[in-house]
Amino acid sequence: MKLLEAQPEVAPGAPPEPPREAPPEDVKPDPGTRTCKSCGEPLEPGQDWCLACGTAAGRLGERPGFRSSMTVLGLTALLVAGAVGASYAALREDQTTPPAQNAAAAQVAQTPPAAAPPATTAPPAATTTAPTTSAPTTSTGTSTLPKVQVPSNTSSAPAPTPTTTPATPPPTSTPTPPTSTPTPAPATPPATSTGSGTSTSTTPSTTTTPTAPVAIELPATAGAVYDPYRRAAAVGVPAKAIDGDGSTSWYFDPVPGSTQIAAGYVVGLGQARGIKAVDITTPTPGFKVEIYATDEATPPPAITDTRWAHITDKSDVGTDGKTHIVLGAGSSKYQTLLLWITKPPSEGTRVRISELKVFG
Repeated sequence: MKLLEAQPEVAPGAPPEPPREAPPEDVKPDPGTRTCKSCGEPLEPGQDWCLACGTAAGRLGERPGFRSSMTVLGLTALLVAGAVGASYAALREDQTTPPAQNAAAAQVAQTPPAAAPPATTAPPAATTTAPTTSAPTTSTGTSTLPKVQVPSNTSSAPAPTPTTTPATPPPTSTPTPPTSTPTPAPATPPATSTGSGTSTSTTPSTTTTPTAPVAIELPATAGAVYDPYRRAAAVGVPAKAIDGDGSTSWYFDPVPGSTQIAAGYVVGLGQARGIKAVDITTPTPGFKVEIYATDEATPPPAITDTRWAHITDKSDVGTDGKTHIVLGAGSSKYQTLLLWITKPPSEGTRVRISELKVFG
């Protein structure tokens, strides 16, 4: 059954396959051509496998150049192995050498400390000899011994006491007989210490130190309107309040229906200066002004800003025509001065300032 299954089925009525004819034995292949060892099919030059039966034409080792290539690969492997071994030996040699050098360096570094103790033992020998020399006269050798002897033996009390005691009696014994002389004596020391003529000349100079207020020259650009809360309905030209012409004036009209001004006139001094007083001339008397100042060149954005320094208040400004307001001795220096108007004048709501003078 197995033989029957292995044989291929032949279709009924089909002619049997003719047997493959073997090449005649008397015909020899061309010596220049190769043939397959299994089936005898001719092989082309350079063909390694038979196309008919799939048998290898020859061993792989028989291919030309295979042995030479293997030889080259073997020599290369030997050279690489030798190079690796040499580098490993060199690395081992480098790693073993530094410890010896480090040990030698450590021994050299440890040698100086051994010599240091003898040097430290030398000062104790010097200190032992110092006490023997300190007994006669050696206050510089050891600071401890002289300090103990100076306060105990030489206390310096005898020397100063006789010096001050004899000096005091001679002056006291001389003025003692005249009883009236000690009374003028106290008046003499003040004259001697200060000098009669000098003290007299110094007193007038100190009294003349405070100087009278001097008007500060202000340019036309020094004045400006200060209205942080937008309360102005109309304003005048700020330069007209500091132009020196009483016929012109700066004015401020609040918003209609407002019962307060809540705006002001600001003056830039150009630099930090001491301000002593201001003069305000106005044709609209009766308004109230609060005076503020700051040491900054630019006015703070709100009247409640802590950079404003409140100096003083003045009510009924201009009732006498010109109002003089004293601000201080000028010791505090400011760069910007503000006249903050809080109450409108007695008649109407428009506030006018025809002349403003600042004294420093």
